[in-house]
Amino acid sequence: MIKEWQVLTTEGMEPALNMAIDEALIGFVGRGEVAPTLRFYSWAPRGLSVGHFQRATKDIDRQRIEELGIPIVRRMTGGRAVLHADELTYSIVIPETLEGLPKTVIESYRMLTEGVRKGYHHLGIPVEFSVPMTEQEKEELRKPKSAVCFDAASYYELAVGKRKVAGSAQVRHQGVVLQHGSVPLSVDEGELFDCFIYEDESIRERMKARFAGKAVALNELAGRTVSFEEVRGAFLKGFEDALQLTFRPLEFTEHQWQEIERLAAKYRSEEWNWKR
Repeated sequence: MIKEWQVLTTEGMEPALNMAIDEALIGFVGRGEVAPTLRFYSWAPRGLSVGHFQRATKDIDRQRIEELGIPIVRRMTGGRAVLHADELTYSIVIPETLEGLPKTVIESYRMLTEGVRKGYHHLGIPVEFSVPMTEQEKEELRKPKSAVCFDAASYYELAVGKRKVAGSAQVRHQGVVLQHGSVPLSVDEGELFDCFIYEDESIRERMKARFAGKAVALNELAGRTVSFEEVRGAFLKGFEDALQLTFRPLEFTEHQWQEIERLAAKYRSEEWNWKR
């Protein structure tokens, strides 16, 4: 594998701009303008991202998220909705032809997520890969009961016991792999479940109770409040260890920022975010 990647940290950006940067990096890496890149970011304001193929009009309570001031943004990647609030988000953007990268999505996902697993270990938290074993677990993946991402762990997601600690997704586009994921530092379960449509309040409460046993945030695992910068440092070291990498900083040119802003217009648009 390449020994040197680039690293980018962009804290406190709006949801549309965060997704625009991830998509722009696909173009930059694909054209060879920047090296394979690891990015760490956060969201301000908090935002609700929905999977590329998710039916936002069916799953999301639009009136409620507007009342709460939570913008929606549709990701390039699949999967279910994620409320990005108090968290660190990471993304990896690399060519499909990168030496040592497995050809299958599941095995490449496992390899790249190893950096996140090692990062948790640097924080003293013994997370491990989750592989659905029982028929019930496999059925939950095929037919999810909830529109919430952290409701169940997929293949090679990270978990402590049966509780999911991070959610990630991958897409391949124009010969480039984008994998990004959410690492919650804390979770407001009340606000999270307010974002979704349920037939009645009893179902909402039942799903909320179910979620509490299936997901856990980093602060709870650590038994203390962990800062974005501390997690970033641990995860950077995790990727260095897992993939034997060194990193140099990435700074966008003025022209690259212009391309990012053009893409952000799409991610702010009604047509893109509510098209399903």
